Amino acid sequence: MKVGGFLMTMIILTKGETKDLIFTGSESATLTNPYFLFVFTNRITQEVVKFVATNSSTTLRYDSYSFDVNDYFENSETGFWTYEIYEQTSSTNLNQSGLNKVENGYMYLNSAIVFEPVIYNEQSNTFITYNG
Repeated sequence: MKVGGFLMTMIILTKGETKDLIFTGSESATLTNPYFLFVFTNRITQEVVKFVATNSSTTLRYDSYSFDVNDYFENSETGFWTYEIYEQTSSTNLNQSGLNKVENGYMYLNSAIVFEPVIYNEQSNTFITYNG
């Protein structure tokens, strides 16, 4: 879906996992081999998480960056986040002011805790039913 000239995508991350972040920043980039500044904002708490990444993809079709989700989101609230990606020449700058935005979209952050159903083994498995 395109909104405001940008392709809107959904990234799904789970705490405790190593994830390949797939994006298309180079498609709108004006720099050759840019660094990408990622800015994630929680839609409820307004918490902001920023980091700089480089493209590790071997194809021109898309960009990718592999990272440990807990490195950036271990203590962050789960739920919906927005994200913006900016191109830049710096490998350390975390200020997006004046930078060219190359992509934006939504991210959902899942908890690392996997739901385990409660199993009752001490109940009777004999059931009596009545007609009437």
